[in-house]
Amino acid sequence: MASSKFSNDLLIIYKISQSLLRHKNVNTLLNEVLDILETEMNTERATLTLFHTNENALIIEASKGLSAQEKARGRYALGEGVTGLVGLNRQAIVIPNIAEEESFLDRTRARKKNDIGFVCVPVMRNDELIGTISVDLEATPNIDWERKKQLLEIIANLLADAIFQIREGIEEKNTLKTENSRLQKELGNRYNPSNMVGNSRVMQKVFENINLMGSVHGAILIMGESGVGKELTSRAIHFSGIRKMSTFLSLNCSGLPINMVEKELFGVERDGRLIKAGMLEKAHGGTLYIDELTDTSMEIQHQLEDYLQNQTFKRVGGTETLNSNVRLIVGTYKNVDEAIENEEISESFYYRLSVNTLVVPPLRDRKSDITLLADYFLDEFNRSYGKKVVRISTPAINMVMAYHWPGNVLELKNCVERAVLSTDDDVIHGYNLPPS
Repeated sequence: MASSKFSNDLLIIYKISQSLLRHKNVNTLLNEVLDILETEMNTERATLTLFHTNENALIIEASKGLSAQEKARGRYALGEGVTGLVGLNRQAIVIPNIAEEESFLDRTRARKKNDIGFVCVPVMRNDELIGTISVDLEATPNIDWERKKQLLEIIANLLADAIFQIREGIEEKNTLKTENSRLQKELGNRYNPSNMVGNSRVMQKVFENINLMGSVHGAILIMGESGVGKELTSRAIHFSGIRKMSTFLSLNCSGLPINMVEKELFGVERDGRLIKAGMLEKAHGGTLYIDELTDTSMEIQHQLEDYLQNQTFKRVGGTETLNSNVRLIVGTYKNVDEAIENEEISESFYYRLSVNTLVVPPLRDRKSDITLLADYFLDEFNRSYGKKVVRISTPAINMVMAYHWPGNVLELKNCVERAVLSTDDDVIHGYNLPPS
């Protein structure tokens, strides 16, 4: 009989060691380990907690046999309950029957019967507490609790590095979020408007320029590659500045016929009657953002140049000169010198715009912001699609950080959206990301 138990213990250790060799994704690894414990060790429940140093508490990270609601209750300060005592003393605890132990809190409220034993061991790495592993077992008369404890301690040692990786990833993510919040508070949200995310040095410069340009009435030129967030930047300038209580409108000229762009900007009049009000009328007192102006005609650019000089314009088909007070913000993804040479942009119009110029950097130049942006989009799409994806796995983050993002923030946003929709659990894995 003893030989049979010993063989079973070796089988569990063997299967877990094979999982360690097979899985590079630590989340998949831990889920498989919990499955092995349930199947081979006949656990009623199995739980992994991580020690969060900033909160000085052990919090359930993965479990088998607990509902999401029960799992959410699993939080233990050091010294609180059995799990907290294991963390505090860095020593395993065995409770042959939880009904007879006053210190057992049943914080998760998952135990519906009394004939349950509980074993909890610390997960240590280089003498540092990483978390705990615990199991619920049926309290049968002949169970060898010391052997169960020793087996669980071996498993904790095997998994220490993998569990450490998970905790490091979570703490890094929380540190970035905390730092971003600190910077927002420190700058009074002036340099980092609520519709933009980033704490890299290059983005701090962008936020600083946004604050400065918010008080400018003159035209502004925003330059940057496609997908960097030029329209978001224009909105940030508007809503953090002196015109924030007035109208903000935007027009993307890319792909629009020239005559349609003209009608959208200046409006349409026929036989002295207003057919369509243009954006220069609708945005009176506010801001109009025009994206990819180089995709329009020189004639439209000259009309806008005249408007900047005189604050007047005429509707398409009209003869009356109209006045309006609109701040123009123009965005372009093109190299301006080449665009002037290729006659895609009027040189005189460019020089009038370039008095106030802001450059939005590509994502590859602000890599420290990638995880912040990914988490921001993760929260956004969780809300949009009613999903509960809690985090991005370490291998997936490594893939995201290694990629060069030619499509910039917009490509990252689309990537996270696809991953949220394709994952079938609460974690985004590497295989949920696009092949590129």
